[in-house]
Amino acid sequence: MKLKNILVPVDFSECSNNALEYAIELAALSEAKLTLLHCYVVHIPAAEITTDLQPELAHEYRQTAERNFKLLKERLQSLSKVDFQEEIKISFINDGIANTAKEIEADLIVMGTRGADNRIDNFFGSNTYRTIKKSKLPVLAIPEEATFKPLKKILFAADFKFVADLKNLEIIKTLSTLFNAKIEILHVGHGWSELNMHQTEEASAIVEFFGHTDHAYHFIKDNAPIESTIDNHISEHQNELLVLIARKHHFPGSLFKKKITRRTVMHTELPLLTIPDIK
Repeated sequence: MKLKNILVPVDFSECSNNALEYAIELAALSEAKLTLLHCYVVHIPAAEITTDLQPELAHEYRQTAERNFKLLKERLQSLSKVDFQEEIKISFINDGIANTAKEIEADLIVMGTRGADNRIDNFFGSNTYRTIKKSKLPVLAIPEEATFKPLKKILFAADFKFVADLKNLEIIKTLSTLFNAKIEILHVGHGWSELNMHQTEEASAIVEFFGHTDHAYHFIKDNAPIESTIDNHISEHQNELLVLIARKHHFPGSLFKKKITRRTVMHTELPLLTIPDIK
């Protein structure tokens, strides 16, 4: 797999701009094309609706977006080193992301996370959270405190439950090859000999899948919460990226309770790559 098209939804906030800066560096390294997507909807109070008002407001919204894109390009001179295009659409953001991703045949979506407090929906931001849950593509969530760093160690937290399609994990190998990074596959709870039949089959499939890449397995028995064990591993091994599978019916699942601390798993400077569990 080669990164060819990266979709970056933007709302011109500091959080969004920071995610874009990360995406620019990734695109420059992989020679991928960036699509910067801004979506808006026209809000008209019911009492003020007229047949002429909506097109007028839509035009104003678009002009504002165009001005913001101009300011963004002036601010982020690094955009000049990558191939990119701008898209402005009248659409709810999650619909716009899904439709645009399909149109441009995106390989990856890059979005920002706020990290403002310890509520999971506030950490991601509602748009990023919904995108992660519904996306058919990998989503790279960039905390607002993060800066781009070449990846040296990628941590893939694996539960060894059924993966709908191992091809979805190709993005991990792609990033490993791109950065010459080691993949650390972490399983918390059982040693290899204690896995059940289904877990053993899935683990064996993953072993074969990552066979020719630089990788290592870590089986950790720990009575502490899984998120704490992952957190400790990240602190000890200095991973630059955490990878999780976004289970359709369980994400955020056991790793993400309704409330988390800023220290738990979600290191405030650690990008998170979520992989869809789809066929």
